[in-house]
Amino acid sequence: MTKKFIHGYRGYKGLIMAMVIAFVALFNAERAEAAMTAEQVAQKAAAVISNAKGISATFTIKVDGRGMKGVLKSNGSMFSVILPQVSTWYNGKSLYTYNPRTSETTVITPTAQELLESNPLLYVKGGAGGYSYSFSPVKRNGKYVVELVPRSKKSGVKKLTFTISATDFRTERIAVETGSGLTTVDITSFKSGVSIPVSEFDYPKARYPKAEIIDLR
Repeated sequence: MTKKFIHGYRGYKGLIMAMVIAFVALFNAERAEAAMTAEQVAQKAAAVISNAKGISATFTIKVDGRGMKGVLKSNGSMFSVILPQVSTWYNGKSLYTYNPRTSETTVITPTAQELLESNPLLYVKGGAGGYSYSFSPVKRNGKYVVELVPRSKKSGVKKLTFTISATDFRTERIAVETGSGLTTVDITSFKSGVSIPVSEFDYPKARYPKAEIIDLR
């Protein structure tokens, strides 16, 4: 048996082993998905957010193909979302929205839908009531892709799609499809258990001294 033949045999054997390992990994992933329903996966993703004492995350949001980067902080029901075009602060009672183009800050007592529109993590945390769940036909290695379709035709949302890590159930992408288009949020970093002062969720009036405050409460 020549060295050339032995080397070729070993390479062929290594290729077979790699194929076997890949097949076993795929089989285990499919079996794990079959063991959990889409709703159970979504509930685990919601628990990751709900159980976090404090969250600090960065993300990229795309609306109609246009993207921008933002920073989100939350603790309990309170949150702040800072974007170049608009920033919001919710202290648990009032929602402040600052528009730098008009130098105006609007204050409202938000509805549940208005909170969802301001903080994309709320779709995962608890905004999925009244939806039917299913796994997407689109597969991503090491991810669960869960689709939620509203049971009510009156809902302003046509479909939600969550891309969730199969290892720690952290949500990596949120896609919201409405009648006006598609919005996707890619979470680029996520830290939980972060100590965040309550003042972070109050409107920083001193930062925008010339902003006109429009109180609609």
